[in-house]
Amino acid sequence: MRKVLFILFLLVGLTASSQCISNQSFTLTPVGPYQPGDVVVVDYTLGNFNGININWIHAFQINLGAGWTNLVPLLTPGNPAGSVGNWIWDLQNTYPGGFNFGPGWRFVNSGTVGWGTGSTGPFIMRFRITVAQTCIADDLSISMEVFDDCTTGGWANGNCCVDPAYNIYNGVVQIPPIITSNINHF
Repeated sequence: MRKVLFILFLLVGLTASSQCISNQSFTLTPVGPYQPGDVVVVDYTLGNFNGININWIHAFQINLGAGWTNLVPLLTPGNPAGSVGNWIWDLQNTYPGGFNFGPGWRFVNSGTVGWGTGSTGPFIMRFRITVAQTCIADDLSISMEVFDDCTTGGWANGNCCVDPAYNIYNGVVQIPPIITSNINHF
């Protein structure tokens, strides 16, 4: 009985921590750990977005640790069966309600300004990043945040979807050892 209760509480906890998003996945090419100068391609997929109170998906924000540089978008998310509009790449945007966003993709709804897209996914995107030239073990964390149009200020219908950032990678720059030649003392 105790095991059944534990499993039920675990499932409820997992469901509560992700209100609107499900089936997230990623791949890193190549797989870490990483050294200065390494170039990494990140593929991220959000399998499904189910907005609470008709909140629509509005933005994907990429959060990078200080050890990354040269963020380049490679594949823009699609808009399967979604609203009229398109995803654009944006390094920084302040929404009319004051919500600060970026870098990442945000949806520009051509029908109703400020709204996201009614698409439920899947959303597949890709970006490239480079490990900065450094001599210290800088933070190489990567995470993705998904925002709805209630969070960004375009829709105000009750509770928003407040989903935690999805962790893609945690690590630090691996500094190669400095190799010196032998010193001869004559």
